[in-house]
Amino acid sequence: MRSSTVRPIITSLSHIRPNAQPRCIPPLSQRSNVPSIQSYIHRRSFQNILSPSPDSDDKPNLAINKLTPRGFILSDNLVIPGGCIFHSGRAVLWDVDPPLTHEATLDSMWKGWGKEKFRVFELVVPRPEILLFGTGKTAIPAPKPIRDYISSLGIQLDVMDTRNAASTYNLLAEEGRTVAAALCPLEPINPRTGGPR
Repeated sequence: MRSSTVRPIITSLSHIRPNAQPRCIPPLSQRSNVPSIQSYIHRRSFQNILSPSPDSDDKPNLAINKLTPRGFILSDNLVIPGGCIFHSGRAVLWDVDPPLTHEATLDSMWKGWGKEKFRVFELVVPRPEILLFGTGKTAIPAPKPIRDYISSLGIQLDVMDTRNAASTYNLLAEEGRTVAAALCPLEPINPRTGGPR
């Protein structure tokens, strides 16, 4: 009895739009001017630098084109607000603020900084020979615990201002050196909004 009542309903529904064609909703990238995350993934601008296959033929070659007070503009015109780590032509967002240059002592300048901000270098393959650490507008010596930690990983740490660290990274990466750069922004930036923090 149940099947006899269902069948006429299905039959009647099949006659509502007999010639209707299925509609496809266009992808997000076609509906607005904002590119979707899938388009960035497809372009392979960001790669997993923790990937154990560094000899892949599909290596991106990201460089830093411009440094602005709000972050970095990369060679593929991608804008990154805030800090960034570069390694083997790849980039990863790094949520840090520059040291507090207005403080009186070196310890107070580096308040909130510890070796946990550099743990990614335990996992990257290949491990860089040199880490260029850009500390913002001015070069400020890194605290001893951070220097000792980077040294324990077998990485040479060079500290300089962010502008010089970015240009040195571009130069050494172009030469084919195994180099990384951990670059603080020039000013405290919220990487989620791109506004000041």
